[in-house]
Amino acid sequence: MSSAGYAVTGFVLWWGFTTGALSFPGGDTHIWDRVGDEIRSGISPYYLTDRPDLGIAFFYGPPWALAFAAVSWLPLVIVGAAITGLEVVSLRFVAGSWQRVGYCLWVPLIAFELPSGQFNLVIAATIAAAVRGEPRGAFVMAFQKLSPVLAIDPRQWRRIVPVAVVALAVTIPWLSLWTDWLRMLVTSAGMSFMPVIPIPYSARIVAAGLLLLLVRRPIARGLAAVIAIPAFHWISLLLFLALLPGPRAHPGANATSPA
Repeated sequence: MSSAGYAVTGFVLWWGFTTGALSFPGGDTHIWDRVGDEIRSGISPYYLTDRPDLGIAFFYGPPWALAFAAVSWLPLVIVGAAITGLEVVSLRFVAGSWQRVGYCLWVPLIAFELPSGQFNLVIAATIAAAVRGEPRGAFVMAFQKLSPVLAIDPRQWRRIVPVAVVALAVTIPWLSLWTDWLRMLVTSAGMSFMPVIPIPYSARIVAAGLLLLLVRRPIARGLAAVIAIPAFHWISLLLFLALLPGPRAHPGANATSPA
């Protein structure tokens, strides 16, 4: 059954590329490339646009804008391949083994995600890591989608302080990007730029808050982080992979060797 999952994803990819439903590099890769070029040209990427040639508006935080600026000079295919590789590694982390990856690949959405240039599997992996006790990746991805920070155990705040310091330090020459980003988020609140699952954001925020208040378990923080994603597109359903149970430790992994 696991190997059949690989076959399912392979078939969907073959169908998508041969029919034109999929392309590589994916559309989001072009947005990251545009944003990186704008940063290097001294232009703020935080503006609303309805021009098809520019793609949708850019909503990620300044550290990500600068990260894209560092790589946008590379050929698009290399950037796209790097993102796809990162997504594959993230799926492997979430699943815990290549066999379990095969079971996950029964979900056709993964085939659409892999060449897209999006980061949903990376976000899922960082939420899963936070649920399992490693908060730093979720904090980094909060500059993309805000809600991954909800998966972090508040008692681990000291572990994210160095990440926050670095994120702020690298943006010091471009501090105005922070106000541009915040203004963009406020201006665009309630707007929809792509088809989304028709569940009001306010309802999802309330549900996430109740989970955090009433269910004091790591998995509840993970679920809150998933459902509180600002724009919940159909592809965002992949974030629920973050809630998969982690791989079991080997029974003798922590056993002390006999003297």
